[in-house]
Amino acid sequence: QPDRDLLDILKEFREENLDCYTSITVIARRKHILRGACMVLSRGYFEWYKTPNIEFVGEMAEDYGGPRREFFRLLMIELQSTLGIFEGKPGELLFSYNQKALAENKCYTAGKLIAWSLVHNGPGIRCINKELFLIMCGQKPNLTMFDLGNFLECDVAEKLTKVVRCSTAEELREFKNSLGDWICDCGVPSIFTASVSDLPTIYGQLVTHYIYHRVASMIQQFTAGINSCGHLWEVVRSNSVAFLPLFTNTRGNLKRNDVKDLFDIVWSTPGSNRRDLEEETVFQWECWLMSIQEDVAISFEDLLAFVTAADSIPPLGFQQKCHTEFYEQEEPTRRIPYASTCALTLYLPRGVIEEEEFKELMFTAIKGSLGFGKV
Repeated sequence: QPDRDLLDILKEFREENLDCYTSITVIARRKHILRGACMVLSRGYFEWYKTPNIEFVGEMAEDYGGPRREFFRLLMIELQSTLGIFEGKPGELLFSYNQKALAENKCYTAGKLIAWSLVHNGPGIRCINKELFLIMCGQKPNLTMFDLGNFLECDVAEKLTKVVRCSTAEELREFKNSLGDWICDCGVPSIFTASVSDLPTIYGQLVTHYIYHRVASMIQQFTAGINSCGHLWEVVRSNSVAFLPLFTNTRGNLKRNDVKDLFDIVWSTPGSNRRDLEEETVFQWECWLMSIQEDVAISFEDLLAFVTAADSIPPLGFQQKCHTEFYEQEEPTRRIPYASTCALTLYLPRGVIEEEEFKELMFTAIKGSLGFGKV
């Protein structure tokens, strides 16, 4: 059944494929997440369907969810730039034609790691160009407005620009003389009999050649890697619209209500002095959430990662609601806000009444965080 709800699709896949009763231990070094993940894949004990328990070196906390979310978040970030299989603008990446990476099976590795993340409620890679992803899924997207800035090869972009600008029969004759052989070599021999009205179609065919057919071997290896985990790519391909937000940058940034709705506040008894102080703090919290929409210093993704170790809401959601709890500031010490990513709990000081003080506390806490278990 095509394009069902993503939540239902992933729940069904997990029920059919995952072994929730056994686990594997993954030792991770924060500076080399990808290298460590690739080592795990090469071990004989690795089974993608077993629950990964993540242990960060030097941060040996029990994995109750927080370390796993952080591991997969950091892994998806590093995958985009380190393997040498992608190129282009951030959030609009294309496959690079890299025979060395192909020979070393790096596309397969990337696909398998992405699938591993998704089946354990981690993030997708969220960086592949939307039109390319749809073509990979057997769709036929409209390419007439394809952004030529996605091509790193300036020569290709210049030639495609000439296709777009060609508008008269005379220009077309000159165009065929100068670029006809190149277009034919791209798999479009119809250029020599084409009219001006055919050029939008030819433009789409040229774009398809460069983003898909030219790198088809890379893409085939990539999707084979995803398919190695329970034939997940077949599920993705049949439900391309549902999976768009996990492979492409189409979901957009988090909004205030996205984050606010995640939290339940653990209040003290109504009418108590503690409750009054907590309301002062929550007033500043609400004002701060409003200000994030205009303030570039902190993003909602930064805040979510601080509290949960995930910079996006997982495909299956969190296992429970996030909580806001409170603590006392004891003079002369000044304790900054902190979080438990396993318990999904944010701890705020009671009685903060100054807006700038609250902003400074949150900025120090979030930007000064060194990772799981450090703040």
